[in-house]
Amino acid sequence: MADPWVTVTANDVLGAMTKREREDFATVSTDVEVPDRVTPILADLVAEIRGYITTWSQNTVSADSTKIPQSFRARALDLARARVLATIPGYDQGEDRRKATEAAESFFKRVADGKIRPEPAEDARANTTPNEVPAGVEWSAPGSRTGRNRMNGL
Repeated sequence: MADPWVTVTANDVLGAMTKREREDFATVSTDVEVPDRVTPILADLVAEIRGYITTWSQNTVSADSTKIPQSFRARALDLARARVLATIPGYDQGEDRRKATEAAESFFKRVADGKIRPEPAEDARANTTPNEVPAGVEWSAPGSRTGRNRMNGL
């Protein structure tokens, strides 16, 4: 059975772009090769998506920090494409691309809210969100100043 979590590559992002978008991105003046410019944007996005997933404590993530759920791949590519194209000065991605980007952002917000749950990875590890108070931190609530029993004579 294939792992339901996949690694999104720079070639996947470039493949999600039109020929014109790839050409425009390639012509931006820089000393770094095109795939090398996509890689840090993609790495940040994958970390962000995994962060959305782990925000909901019942979710698990793959032990491989480069993987996201296969079902999230298309939306991740929408965001990656928008972020890559945003590096082109003055580039307008168009209304359809803008709507796809907004839909992807909305999707990942619903993931963070626990409304959309990812499929578990084959090498899933539990969410490590701490439930206990960290060492050296004291949490307290304000004292009970009011209440039915404390409001004598008011």
